[in-house]
Amino acid sequence: MSAQLARPVVVGVDGSRDGLVALTWAARFATARQAPLHGVHVVDESRHPAVPPSDCPDDGAEVLDDAADELERIGFAGATLEVRHGHPATILVGLSSRAKALVIGRRGAGGFAELVMGSTSQVCTALTRAPLVVVPDCWEPERPRHGRIVVGVDGSPGCQAALAFGFDLAEATGAEVRVVHAADVPESYPVPGLWPDPNDNAWAPYAEKLLAAALDGWSAKHPGVGVTTSYEAAHPVLLLANESRAADLVVVGGVGRTEFTPLRMGSVARGLLHHTHCPVAVIHQEETS
Repeated sequence: MSAQLARPVVVGVDGSRDGLVALTWAARFATARQAPLHGVHVVDESRHPAVPPSDCPDDGAEVLDDAADELERIGFAGATLEVRHGHPATILVGLSSRAKALVIGRRGAGGFAELVMGSTSQVCTALTRAPLVVVPDCWEPERPRHGRIVVGVDGSPGCQAALAFGFDLAEATGAEVRVVHAADVPESYPVPGLWPDPNDNAWAPYAEKLLAAALDGWSAKHPGVGVTTSYEAAHPVLLLANESRAADLVVVGGVGRTEFTPLRMGSVARGLLHHTHCPVAVIHQEETS
């Protein structure tokens, strides 16, 4: 497919350090996936409601110059950079409808934090099929790669979309896939008289079966990708946040389009954004009706 027809990686740039960090991650992802890169700075007209866009004090030129300088520094050529006017979250979500991925910083100016945390219902309902990648400010581009992509699975259909994204990227980058499951074990475990030995994890066979079912067929599709698995009785946010310390990316499933939740992320994905040590990709399983 030609570069003109390929779906771009869309990244929001807003003049903050977070925006430049997200831009760097997006450039690497675009290179790995052989996709064009489209950087967008959105001038929020709601901040200047009485001023025509052409007279707005923020014309975006300085932000685009900084973005171009950063791309030149890392040796990435051929990106498209543009300024748009409107609500940042709305503009970015609209652009993501035909994108390979939408990449944003975890915090930053210009409304991107609102997009991340999903504080408006408009963002919730409008979010498209494109994967959403949130890059935290603690991610350091110069640090050596771990060569590991962590995928959280819970047995739901949504985890298959997350596994597809993780395996595809691992194959393109030479990373391994680590599939992690947080077992839902009652706080009162072990129940007195039922499991007398606390070290005898009666829930472990179920967790192993769940992981095996989730992974069925993936190694055959990606024979060159190494796979490891892990399961623990822990809160999924804490477990995945801990795994993120030794990962290049954590991938989780989102919530289906019919669910009315902030950003269709679900509580695990939203909680993980606050605690992750590496970028997080939220992949949505769409309705097929």
